[in-house]
Amino acid sequence: MMSPRIQIPISIGGSRTMMSPKQLLITILVVFSTLSFIKFLLITHPSAGASSSAHLHRAEWESGNGTAAGNDGLAAKEFALLRSVVASRAPCRLLVFGLSPQLLALAAVNSGSGAATAFVTDSAEDGDAARRVLAGRVGGSSAAVHRAWYPDAAGEAWALLRRARAAGPACVRPTGTVRKSGCRLALTSLPREVLDARWDVVVVDGPSGAGPEEPGRMGAIYTAAALARAAATAGGGGVVDVVVHDVDRTVERWYAREYLCEDNLVTAKGRLWHFRVGADGQRDTFCSTAPVKIL
Repeated sequence: MMSPRIQIPISIGGSRTMMSPKQLLITILVVFSTLSFIKFLLITHPSAGASSSAHLHRAEWESGNGTAAGNDGLAAKEFALLRSVVASRAPCRLLVFGLSPQLLALAAVNSGSGAATAFVTDSAEDGDAARRVLAGRVGGSSAAVHRAWYPDAAGEAWALLRRARAAGPACVRPTGTVRKSGCRLALTSLPREVLDARWDVVVVDGPSGAGPEEPGRMGAIYTAAALARAAATAGGGGVVDVVVHDVDRTVERWYAREYLCEDNLVTAKGRLWHFRVGADGQRDTFCSTAPVKIL
């Protein structure tokens, strides 16, 4: 007498199918074998995903149109204002704290005889990507990329500002080269090509400053203000345009008001403030108004 054949009901796509234990075992083995093979491919060929990511990263840099804003990039209206500021002064000497595909597009805006553009970044990867793009442009480029180290985290902003206010002459409006400044906020480790030059436009959109542990923009804003004052004074009454991004954040807003001065604010668009710094005002302070109170 033959034993009854055992079948197991399996639900597939809402319908029930009867399978024998042997068929079920074979199905399970096929599924596990397929998954194991896929895992093997991922382990032995990890470069596929990395290669795709690198290609997208390279394409973003090489686009160079300034329109592809990342999560922390400039909005379209902000970039339009920044572009117009640079274009109105071009050909000029343009200094940019920060580096991204958006910001790199400013090098093309600042063109013509006598134009010079310098980017300051703390990212070796971004610096290398930008140099490759600049080197590949027809006719070359007058833009330079400098590596910087920002010693202070954004979370130290208030303590640094309090010490700077108490430092006396060291952190007041500079009368000589910024390179010889005794103020802790001055980025004196930057190359002489940056600190000794007379800039017409200075942009602050770096370093990140996105969190309390990230490098903050305190030094970049102070140095931008000091360079602008020095250039305006040496220029015999000229003005320097200074643009600061991310002023919705406390650090950028504090330091912009402290060293670039609300009296000099001429345009605001979104998270972007545009200052026009001249040689006027008191010689021993950055701003003619009292320092902003920070509670």
